[in-house]
Amino acid sequence: MSYFETSTSSVPSEAMKDYSNVSSNVRAHLAKVYGTLALTCLTAAAGAYLHVNDMVIYGGGLLSFLVGLGCLIGILSLSPTPENNNVRFGLLWVFAFMEGLSLGPLLKIAFAINGSGEMVYFAALCTAGIFAAFTLSAVLCERRSYLYLGGLLGSVLNLLLWSQVFNMFFRSKLLWSIELYTGLFMFCGYILYDTQAIIYRAACGYTDVVGHTVDLFIDLVGVFVRILVILMQKEEDNKDRKRKEKRQNNYAAF
Repeated sequence: MSYFETSTSSVPSEAMKDYSNVSSNVRAHLAKVYGTLALTCLTAAAGAYLHVNDMVIYGGGLLSFLVGLGCLIGILSLSPTPENNNVRFGLLWVFAFMEGLSLGPLLKIAFAINGSGEMVYFAALCTAGIFAAFTLSAVLCERRSYLYLGGLLGSVLNLLLWSQVFNMFFRSKLLWSIELYTGLFMFCGYILYDTQAIIYRAACGYTDVVGHTVDLFIDLVGVFVRILVILMQKEEDNKDRKRKEKRQNNYAAF
């Protein structure tokens, strides 16, 4: 999710009509971004692993969220200059680690529901597949048409934020499910938008590896969390159905 521009108004209309192929300089920048993204995901995975296995004193929670938020603000506040490069990369690693810690409680619940951890691994595999498919679609599409999604995605994001505030008071399961699936589609859309926005900015000479990595990392986490929650919900529904069937069979036996 782009924290630099979140609407099409920030991208010139000429960019949306650009049919040019990805240049060698842009490809080199993308290679750096995706390489950094892979290391960022590994750092987050390390944080999640430490929390799930109770190997840290302060696991995921309010503290990790606040530290991660502070790192994110620091990354966005510092300009992408060579002088700030090391500091911004350091903040990126800390942000990723804290994000992994923050995911720890959710992963613990997933392992409690399914001890083998199949849901977690399947969610990670699905996330990787979705990210690869949408990224290839955005990169191979010569026309930057996905940049039109910026305004729509920003509106959906605002709507989701307000609906979550509303649902804090009314606790509607239906609205929660709508938010869950809408959020999943929204983050998939952001993968398309952010990828093409990164390509356009890199073509214009704006090669902020750390900032672009943060955009894609947030998209990845958003997709992963929602897929995992959907799988957890389905697993719980299956268990409830089996328990009901078992009770009905017991009643029938008497």
